[in-house]
Amino acid sequence: MKKNKIYFFGAYLVRIMVASSLLMLVFTRCEIQPDFEYQHSYTDPNLNMTAWEYIQQQDSLSFLKDAITAAGLEDMYSGADKKTFIAPRNSAFRDYLAANNYSSISDIPVPILKNILLYHIIPQKILFTDSTFYTVNFPVAFETENGQQMYLSRNNNYQGVINQGTNQSWTIVTSNLEPTNGAINISPALVYYSAVTGTTDITNPSLETDTIYATQDTYINGGTKADQNFGSDILIKVKDVDGAGDYDRRTFLMFDLKDITKTGNLRQAFVDVGVNFTHGKGLRLSLYNVPDTTWSETSMTWNNAPDSDPNEISHLITSKVSVFSWDCSDYVAGKLQNPGKIAIKIDGEPGGNETNDLISKENPKNVPPMLIAVFSSGNSNLAMGTNTGFSVENGGSAVLKSSELEMNGAAPADIIYTLESAPSNGWLIMGTQTLTDGSKFTQLDIDTGNIVYVHSGTSSADDSFTVSVEDRDGGSINPFDVTITVQ
Repeated sequence: MKKNKIYFFGAYLVRIMVASSLLMLVFTRCEIQPDFEYQHSYTDPNLNMTAWEYIQQQDSLSFLKDAITAAGLEDMYSGADKKTFIAPRNSAFRDYLAANNYSSISDIPVPILKNILLYHIIPQKILFTDSTFYTVNFPVAFETENGQQMYLSRNNNYQGVINQGTNQSWTIVTSNLEPTNGAINISPALVYYSAVTGTTDITNPSLETDTIYATQDTYINGGTKADQNFGSDILIKVKDVDGAGDYDRRTFLMFDLKDITKTGNLRQAFVDVGVNFTHGKGLRLSLYNVPDTTWSETSMTWNNAPDSDPNEISHLITSKVSVFSWDCSDYVAGKLQNPGKIAIKIDGEPGGNETNDLISKENPKNVPPMLIAVFSSGNSNLAMGTNTGFSVENGGSAVLKSSELEMNGAAPADIIYTLESAPSNGWLIMGTQTLTDGSKFTQLDIDTGNIVYVHSGTSSADDSFTVSVEDRDGGSINPFDVTITVQ
């Protein structure tokens, strides 16, 4: 069980017990934080030192210290200007190094490292006790030092949250530390901006929708219930506590794609499941493909459940809604090439301890799990719009904008760019991913500022990259160059 720790600023606990007149004062300046792995050693958030001095003293931030030094950003962290610093702990850097096949901080190209760190700095002091955050779960946008947006909010547990409502959000580990030059918030990850780029409503009379329903649905329960079957239950449940215990549950669904009768180009596909109850903690709830489609809801248990593929099909961030909906367009499109039965597992965020009780096909509410497929006729209006190129400082970075690169004729989420040739003197970055030849992104990624170009700083020559474009109606634009002027 998580413990709560309470920081009391400006008075000792003993005084609270003997002086009721101080009680309101103290509690208006307290902050509740769950007992995460990282804990700072200060009861007073005022550090009486700069952010750079504090980071250098913390063993748990030694990777961040090395990154700041390698990127040459010491002055940014030690300067007098008030800023908000998101400080990823060591485990965050280890995860990033492993995901990107780097052995150490020194392996990361300096411009990429600098761009990452600049996104973790907001050029003003922000505390989660500010009146801006009185409304819970209400993200507020701030521009970071790399030019992209960061959304800050707080949840029902008074914890700070980064980029709530986007494709990926993070809960602050320790918040509201106050160095002399701003604020520090300890993060469990290297954070990044990734605006939601799924559904875009457009008027198109040629669209047709087909809905099919789960032919099988059940959940499995670990621990002492590992041999029990729940196929006849009116709820299908998902929860991840410790991976295999009494409260760990996973849901399995099966659909038969041969039940889809509409034809054309698949535009979108969603798996929708009704929600009976959810904690709505803002955690990841993921879908995984299950290769085995021979199982039965009447006999599946934890002990005999088939394995799923390791990589998720799709995920959503939980919230208090009546229906959970996952965008599975690419997954279903691949399966429709040879339609048949498909099986899906729903699993919660590891260790999230979030209850999600969903509505099964046996439920009297009669809203069974469903797969919704949207098709178009294949008549495309895709056309070249704007391609002005853009400018960047030598060794700097620039957010790619729709005023510089934009195609017309379809919804932004349906215009898909393929990177045919990556830049020679820099990198295109989306989140923490470096795009390479064959990588894909959408016009909506451009429109929402998800794509950043980072210049290597090794050459003053202009740069470029090559893309081709297609839409979901079968339209295409041949490869063309996007020029980058280095200043």
